[in-house]
Amino acid sequence: MFGAEALILVAALANLCLGLAFAVLARDRVRADGPFAGPAFLFVVLHAAVVVAPIALYFYAVHPAWAWHYWVDPAHVPGLAIVPLVVGHAGLVIGGWYGGAQLIRHDRRDLALYALGGLALTFVGVTVALAHRLTTSASYEAFHQDHGAGFLQVDLGWAVITSFMATAGSAIYVAIELLRDGRRVRTR
Repeated sequence: MFGAEALILVAALANLCLGLAFAVLARDRVRADGPFAGPAFLFVVLHAAVVVAPIALYFYAVHPAWAWHYWVDPAHVPGLAIVPLVVGHAGLVIGGWYGGAQLIRHDRRDLALYALGGLALTFVGVTVALAHRLTTSASYEAFHQDHGAGFLQVDLGWAVITSFMATAGSAIYVAIELLRDGRRVRTR
């Protein structure tokens, strides 16, 4: 009924990029103690659980047609389908972290940076390609009949701006803490 296209595609790419970027920033801790060493791994998990999961839950529950970029009719999706989707978004951050950490531990930092650049480029391309879908607020039926409100004319636009600011703020905080932790690792 729904598969990979059911994820909020743009957010999924962003979450994967964040996880990979966190691993690159924590390279000293990852090289010294592995991917699951604290406090680095704890910061990543907290970002996924406290910021990413609630934002995904909000958009899947309150704006489901938009969340699925109007590809999936939310009326045909069971309500409990939200649970694995929300966990999937949080899991993408942790998966990006783990994949990046494995590349760092095997001295493949350049490959991790290339992957991060490729994902970031894909993120920009998908965002541009889906610009019309991302900036329209409508029901599934209304969107396919070329009806819908402008992005900032409804609560959806402000919710996206607020969630972006929360994600960016949390990501900046985690990045700063990962860099500080890396300095501590280098001095021991």
